[in-house]
Amino acid sequence: MGDKTIKTVLSAVRMLVIVAGALLCIMITSKSGADETFVEGQERYGALLDNLFYIIYAVGIACGAAAVLFGLYFFATNLKAKMGTLIGIAGFVVLGLVSFYALADSTVLRAYEASGITVTEGESLFAGGGMYFVYLLGLVALGSIVVAEVNKAIK
Repeated sequence: MGDKTIKTVLSAVRMLVIVAGALLCIMITSKSGADETFVEGQERYGALLDNLFYIIYAVGIACGAAAVLFGLYFFATNLKAKMGTLIGIAGFVVLGLVSFYALADSTVLRAYEASGITVTEGESLFAGGGMYFVYLLGLVALGSIVVAEVNKAIK
């Protein structure tokens, strides 16, 4: 499909969504009353309201998917220039895995129990892993600052 065809199809879909949403809003407001109960409203226009929410959900999902897919597409088209970003993301993931799966323990659980707060073992491991993750990120940040300054002084 050419650019003009895609633009025409997307414009038609956009207009269809706008018209369907406007019609559903008009139908819902025309069937509603000022003194109705929740049950009466559900009987009168509950199905119409459900359809309106389905349109909202579909548009939200389509927008989110488009944002993610276009972002990934434009990231992947120039992958060689983005190698530093990929290395940074990989390092971030490795630090997270190390802190949550290798370093985390239930030390925080004992501190919570001593203060009278009820915490599960999983919540304690998550809190401990988060603390280690912050510590590791701080050390990496300090290390990168030192390395950058040393390199700057050498050059």
